[in-house]
Amino acid sequence: IEVLMGRHFFVEPPNCYATFTYGGQEYNTDTHHNATNPKWPNCKYELAYDGQPLSIDFAIMQRKSREERVKIASVTVKWEHFLPGLRKVEDYLVTCLAEGVKDTAAIRVAATLLPEGIVGAPQRPQGPRRKALFVGICYEGTDWYLPKCHEDAEKMKNLFCGHWGFIDSLENTRCLIDWPDAPDSTRPTNANIKAGMRWLVEGAMPGDSLVFFYCGHGSQQLNLDRREKDGFDEVLVPVDAKTEGMLVDDEINEMLVQPLPAGVRLTCFLDSCHSGGGLDLPYQWNPYMEEGASWHLDQGGYYGNADVICVSAAADDETAKGVPAMGERPDFPSGAFAAAWCVACEVHETQCKMNWKEMLGIVKDVCADFKWGQNVQLSSSQNFDLTREFNFHDCIPNSNDKKGPVVNAGMPGFPRRNRLMDPSFSGFKVP
Repeated sequence: IEVLMGRHFFVEPPNCYATFTYGGQEYNTDTHHNATNPKWPNCKYELAYDGQPLSIDFAIMQRKSREERVKIASVTVKWEHFLPGLRKVEDYLVTCLAEGVKDTAAIRVAATLLPEGIVGAPQRPQGPRRKALFVGICYEGTDWYLPKCHEDAEKMKNLFCGHWGFIDSLENTRCLIDWPDAPDSTRPTNANIKAGMRWLVEGAMPGDSLVFFYCGHGSQQLNLDRREKDGFDEVLVPVDAKTEGMLVDDEINEMLVQPLPAGVRLTCFLDSCHSGGGLDLPYQWNPYMEEGASWHLDQGGYYGNADVICVSAAADDETAKGVPAMGERPDFPSGAFAAAWCVACEVHETQCKMNWKEMLGIVKDVCADFKWGQNVQLSSSQNFDLTREFNFHDCIPNSNDKKGPVVNAGMPGFPRRNRLMDPSFSGFKVP
């Protein structure tokens, strides 16, 4: 297993650090000198694990001097089992053993099982590959014009290359942006976006991590095979959509998801209207459902082998908005959804490591502050625990026993209103 101790939630005692003992050996974080609210470095330890339940005693220590250290708080953490590749991130309230420790003090601990052959053991001799495709479409010169999408795609590329280990080179990162002077080969046309998707997944092997970011119009069109509960397919709108057509969710899934083998991680961000089911993944989770709500099975989705996560700016029947004031920061995009993710990533990087549920909570709250009425959505190819640590490079094994269209096997269906049955529905204006 890999154990990580992050930030500790104390406000008064300085020179604090955490320790835990496992297999007769003590592990500890480094002292953060004279800090009253320390932002601790990542302290990861790989430990042998035999598959049995664990009980580990963690202690919060205060260094009084070079020779003296005092235990000021403690907690026993029990883990019954681990799922391969799944990192759980939780806060554990501690028992206070000294004055100055808050009753609500907690230590944040993350742990994951590293399975052979998937996480930590890439099949590529030169190591795992990281590839990313960024699409930004402003539709300049048309009545579909969207401001700032050019800049948003560039800023998101800078975020991933500057903070998440992706490399800004033609071999690893590509952008399709309709700059006025962009050559035909880099314009986000229907054909170029499809070619970009094929490039992204081509040759993917276990251990690889991929990212797809789209900022532009999204829309819907009638679903003709009656697989969508609401009666519509979600579509992305290329710059030449009027002549070459839309990119439909079914074909996006076929190009991006179905070719990937187990052990590959793909993360997609769709900053567009009507994008909740934009990848037709089988599992949907709505951050706005009541606490404790689980994944829902989308009858219009398709099972796959890889670990694919898609975060969308709005539900299928909602529009996505922009916040130009956010884009005034040189590193922040103008899209409300993308800007909210940058806020969450900043908290994750500078304050404390978070899990997917916590990250989505921040994105949800930031979007709510903008008061635009868009609800961020999460979909996945795998039914994973939302306490999984937020990361772009970890991967969980395939838990689906088949590929292809979803056949409802008892999970609750994802609630969608069929607007074709609504007498007030008068059709969509595309985009």
